[in-house]
Amino acid sequence: MNDHRNKESMEQLQKFALHIGATRVKLLPAGKVCIEDRLANFCLDPKCPHWGQSMSCPPHISGPDSLREIVQSCRYVLVLRIEIQSESLHGADRPEVMRLLHEITAEVEKEAIRLGFTKSMGLAGGSCKPSFCHDQLHCRVLEEQGECRHPEHARQSMSGYGVDVGKLMQAAGWSTNLFATSDETEEEQLSWVAGLVLLR
Repeated sequence: MNDHRNKESMEQLQKFALHIGATRVKLLPAGKVCIEDRLANFCLDPKCPHWGQSMSCPPHISGPDSLREIVQSCRYVLVLRIEIQSESLHGADRPEVMRLLHEITAEVEKEAIRLGFTKSMGLAGGSCKPSFCHDQLHCRVLEEQGECRHPEHARQSMSGYGVDVGKLMQAAGWSTNLFATSDETEEEQLSWVAGLVLLR
């Protein structure tokens, strides 16, 4: 893909992400993605309640070293973010919010592939288990050696790969604050969730 077509496609992809529900999108050089083993290790210690429950999370994903190799094969990544009221993210609505994030990230990944970035890979915050299979005792892939129930939308966890999401937000020029404070206006009382699409 030549540089001119490349630029047009990336601009089109950003517009697409906003059109389908992302609040913010930012194209960044792939080198801005910081990956740290210690962050991936937090999934186990302190142990995440969803650790080991799905194919999207440790120990069932390939981990930081694998992602570093993938990032090295990319020139750019697309960071996307959904901003919502804090009470939705930190309350009973959280699984639905995270599901929406996975769905948007997956759709952006598919659009990137359609536009010529044929090996693109989308990652989303959080585990797919509580958002897509909360009513299922087990992940079908793990327990039955079967197919994922939601392959079109469930994506692997950024945390499990050790992505430093805070640094990613800073690189995009966005706030890293996750929690609202009591003295903020209603408009300011927003939290966010983020996804990442590696363009290659």
